[in-house]
Amino acid sequence: MDKLGRKVLLFWSFFGMAISMIIQATGASSLLLNTGALYLSVGGMLMFVFTFALGAGPVPGLLLTEIFPSRIRAKAMAFCMSVHWVCNFLVGLLFLRLLEKLGPQLLYSMFATFCMMAVIFVKRNVVETKGKSLQEIEIALLPQD
Repeated sequence: MDKLGRKVLLFWSFFGMAISMIIQATGASSLLLNTGALYLSVGGMLMFVFTFALGAGPVPGLLLTEIFPSRIRAKAMAFCMSVHWVCNFLVGLLFLRLLEKLGPQLLYSMFATFCMMAVIFVKRNVVETKGKSLQEIEIALLPQD
């Protein structure tokens, strides 16, 4: 994280996750032979786990501690991590129901869309904190007059 930077890791992680979901959706289509669909499905899932582990998994926990001012850091982290785990719980709870109702192609396409939205969000809004002190980051995040 210190060599590449948080923003770069997040950007490529979400981008890789989106590509892996497109691979998953392609594997779920009925246009492919069973063996090809199986390889695409397994490959897409492995790629998703790999790219998640490179950025989207570990970086937010570190980035959040750096972007909040010290006077509210503990409460803000508690709130953000609570929202994070509630969202994880809801995805886990609803995934199989959505898979039954929507089908794998639509569901994986929706996940890919959310990942691409995250790519755009990271590109536009996330501040690179690599090599900066907490005070420098706080000053960079203050609104400009």
